[in-house]
Amino acid sequence: MQIASSVPQMLCYHQHMSAEDTLAVCMLIVLLVAAGTVMTILFSMMRNAGKKDELAELLKEEETTPEPEGEPAGPDEEPSQPWEKQADWWRE
Repeated sequence: MQIASSVPQMLCYHQHMSAEDTLAVCMLIVLLVAAGTVMTILFSMMRNAGKKDELAELLKEEETTPEPEGEPAGPDEEPSQPWEKQADWWRE
């Protein structure tokens, strides 16, 4: 009964390969996967470079709209708290 022949062979291992050769083949596979990942990222960046970003447009519109400046509190504003000074305390 041959147990070794029934076990499927590994991807990076061949019966006649030395350990050093197996390590080199596995490292090449890792490098190829890493290069493929970088190429995929670069390709997707190039493909999306010309598209307009809707969020950036909204932020630009938001920056250009001027905000109304706050006016100092006057007598017609909401009542002040008991611990607050009057709005014209410095005129006295």
